[in-house]
Amino acid sequence: MFKTKLYFIILFLFAFALHAEDQNLELPKEKKVEQTETVSLPKSLKFGGFIDSYYLYNNNLPKATERKYTTQGVRNQEFNVNLAYIDMKVDEEKYRGRLALQYGTSVNTNYASELAKDTGSNQLGVRNLQEAYVGFRLADKTWVDGGIYFGHIGFESWISHLNWNYTRAYALDYVPYYSTGVRVSHEFTNKFSMQFHVMNGWQNITENNRDKSLGLQWKYKFTPSLTLIVNQFGGNEAPDNERKQLRLYNNTILEWRALEWMSLAGSFDAGAQKAKQSLLYEPWWNVWDSQNPIYKDSEAKAFRHWYHGTFWVSFKWDPAYRLSFRVERFYDPKQVMAQTGTRNGFMSNGYTATLDLLSWEPALLRFEYNYRRSADSIFEYRNGQTSKKEDFFVVAFSMKL
Repeated sequence: MFKTKLYFIILFLFAFALHAEDQNLELPKEKKVEQTETVSLPKSLKFGGFIDSYYLYNNNLPKATERKYTTQGVRNQEFNVNLAYIDMKVDEEKYRGRLALQYGTSVNTNYASELAKDTGSNQLGVRNLQEAYVGFRLADKTWVDGGIYFGHIGFESWISHLNWNYTRAYALDYVPYYSTGVRVSHEFTNKFSMQFHVMNGWQNITENNRDKSLGLQWKYKFTPSLTLIVNQFGGNEAPDNERKQLRLYNNTILEWRALEWMSLAGSFDAGAQKAKQSLLYEPWWNVWDSQNPIYKDSEAKAFRHWYHGTFWVSFKWDPAYRLSFRVERFYDPKQVMAQTGTRNGFMSNGYTATLDLLSWEPALLRFEYNYRRSADSIFEYRNGQTSKKEDFFVVAFSMKL
C-alpha cells in the first residue's frame, strides 16, 4: 500500500515537471515594491485655539438684550461666548499662511454690515472666517500676503487676550477689524518698516462697489521701548447706486514701555468722508415750472469729519496681577460712523478699569468696569427710556493655546 502511494506521488511530480517544461513555465519573480513619495508637513505648522467667555451686568437695566455702539460684550445680564476660534498657521522661510474659523457674539455683531443678498459671497458664508491668507517672500525682507487678514488700523486687537482691557475702545469698534485684499510688507531697517494694502474696502469681504481701497502703515521704533505707528486708509465707501463718497482716515499710535512694570499708549484718529449729496437752492426752476423742486440734488463737495482720542496705561507690579486703565473721547457730530438720530450726534466719553489675574497662564481671569457718557441720551435705560450714561461690569474667562 505504501509503495502504491509512493508511486503515484513520483508520477505526479514527473508529470508536473514535463508540463512546466512544455509551457516554458517560469517561476514567478518577486514583485517590485513601488516607492511612493511622502509629503512631509512643514516644521513650523502649528494648531491653536482660543476661548473668550463672559458675563456682563448692565447697570442701566435695559429691556433690550443687546448693547449698542459696540461689538464686544454685547449681551446684557447673560453668560455667553464673545469669541472662540481654532486656527492652523505656517511660517516657513519662503511662504506663510493662516486659516482660522471663529464663532461668538462679537462675530455676529462685527460682521452684521456684510452684504446678505448675494449668493456666492454673503454674511452667513463669510463671517466665520477670521483669517484665510497665503503669503510669499519676494525678497529678503519683503512679503506679499493675499486673502482675509486682520486690519492694520488701531492699537487694540480683535483677540481680547492680547489687550490691556477686555472691551474695546470706540476707536477700535469703528475701524476695520479685518480686511480682504493684498498686503505688501517690507522691513527697511531693524527700526523702520511699512505695509501697503489694496483692499475691497472698509471692513468688508463681499464688495459693495466696484472700487478698491488703499491702506498704508508706517512703523518706527525709536528705542526697544518706544514705538510710533501711523496707519492710513483711503477709498470710496458708497454702493454703486449712490454717488462716490471718498473716505480718508489717519490713525497715529505711540506706545511707550516707561518702566518694566508700567506701559503707556496713546492713539489719535481723524476721519473725513465726502457728503452723500448737496441740495442747491434754485427757486427759479419752480417759477418756470411748478413741477420742479426749489432744491436741486447735486454732487457734494463738502467732507464730514469725526475724531477719536484714546489713552491707555497698564501696571504689572507682580507676575500674577495686571491693572489697566483707559480714557477715551469719540466725536462724531455728523454721525458718519455712528448713527444716533439725535441733535449732537455721537459725542461720548469712556472710562475703563480692568484687573487681570495671570496666575493660570495661558488662561486669564478678568474683571472690568466701564463707564460711558454721551452728550445726548443715546444709551438704553430701564423701562424703555434712554440715558446719557451707560456703565457695566464684566467678568471674562479666556484661554489662548
